Amino acid sequence: MKIQIARKIFLTSLSIMKPILDLAEFKLGKQTEDYKYFKKQTMKLFYDNMSKLFDSLTQDGLLQKCSCKNKIKDGYADCQCGGSEYINKQ
Repeated sequence: MKIQIARKIFLTSLSIMKPILDLAEFKLGKQTEDYKYFKKQTMKLFYDNMSKLFDSLTQDGLLQKCSCKNKIKDGYADCQCGGSEYINKQ
C-alpha cells in the first residue's frame, strides 16, 4: 500500500495537538473560558496551517482532493485520506 502523505501529516498533527490540549485542560480546567479560548486558538492554528500545507502540496502536484465528504476540522475519518481531505495525486 502506498503511503498517503496528507493522512500521515494529518494524523501526526492530531497526535501532537491532543496532548497539548490535554495539558491545558489539566492546568486551566475544561469548563473555563481560558481553556475554551486556548483550545479554539490551538485548533485553528493546527487546522489552518495543515490546510495551507495541503493546498501548497496540491499546487506542487503531489496531492489532490479526496472524493469523500470529510472536512479537516471534523478530525479522524475511516477513509484513505484519514480525514485530511487530501490523497496522493494519482
